[in-house]
Amino acid sequence: MLLTGGGTGGHVYPGLTLWRYIQQIHPEAEVLYIGSNRGLEREIVTHAGLPFVSVPAAGLKRQFSLDAARTLWTVWQGYRAARRDIAKFRPHVAVGTGGYVSLPVIWAASRMGIPTVVWEANARPGLTNQLLSRRVDAVAVSFPDTKQYFPHAQKTIFTGHPRGSEVREVTRSATEQARRDYGIPSESRLVVIFAGSRGAETVNRVIEQMVPELAERTNWYVVCATGESHFNQIQASLVGYPTNVRWVPFIHDMPALLSMADVLVSRAGGATLAEICAFGLPSILIPSPYVTANHQEENARRLVERGAAKLIREAELTPARLLEELRQILETSQGAVLADNARRLAVPDAVNHLYELMMEICVCEAGTQ
Repeated sequence: MLLTGGGTGGHVYPGLTLWRYIQQIHPEAEVLYIGSNRGLEREIVTHAGLPFVSVPAAGLKRQFSLDAARTLWTVWQGYRAARRDIAKFRPHVAVGTGGYVSLPVIWAASRMGIPTVVWEANARPGLTNQLLSRRVDAVAVSFPDTKQYFPHAQKTIFTGHPRGSEVREVTRSATEQARRDYGIPSESRLVVIFAGSRGAETVNRVIEQMVPELAERTNWYVVCATGESHFNQIQASLVGYPTNVRWVPFIHDMPALLSMADVLVSRAGGATLAEICAFGLPSILIPSPYVTANHQEENARRLVERGAAKLIREAELTPARLLEELRQILETSQGAVLADNARRLAVPDAVNHLYELMMEICVCEAGTQ
């Protein structure tokens, strides 16, 4: 199996989830991950113990310019390098999970006759997957109505997000360990705040301004992940902070923490929404305004329109607004309604759907060659 995808963890972790699932069914299976050196994939993939090679890659530009011409040359170099790696590895199937490195790799695999699948995490797909959809054997999507963006694909299947399958495997011992690690009282209502792996300065500032009000709600316990780059600055001002507000640079055991949470305040990446639905978790979504085509707000609206989440745009985020939304969820029946609606949107066997699609394409192609 050939895996590719990168740039952010949201493009890498789903592929690793699929690989772990395949190993359970086919222990003899082999994998090669092709990524770039510019994203997070090398660190994540090598830490997971998978073989990794890199090829040149760059994000496509929608308008022609000198910079766009350089990008096309980089993509062409990546394509040629990918062909060499694929020829050595000889995969039976190739799966791309998004990010600009997927373009040269999946393009090369398709041109070499390898059965190919691309999986899309977001409600509105990126340019890479839209271009590849014309060449690949199948497209998998995480939201049912995303199919409309792939009119030229041979086959488009709603599989859901693999993360929604994996997080359900959190153990009781992991949950108990997380409760000890974060000092969470058993009788408290748990609020988890996580604005992406790098954090968000705007969100951190709003939470800091809310601290006096949070201190008065002694039955709430707040765990706020600041992001590594923001933590030292916040830590310097921690004198006098209430004991029911816990600041951390990053949350490494997110499934265990979310399994106990009463509400999540977060960005609106595809993996996060899958976790929200898998746990039936009330949430307040603050989509990142800095992503391509504002796709996080598109993601968030898929839940908001179904009564499964609340939405606050970052430009409209204030301490008073966030505090009131939290109060509505934690102190009225609104939280139970959001939880129930989110649970109904869960796709617990998403990773199996993706696996079956991959095997169907692989078997069909093998039978015709």
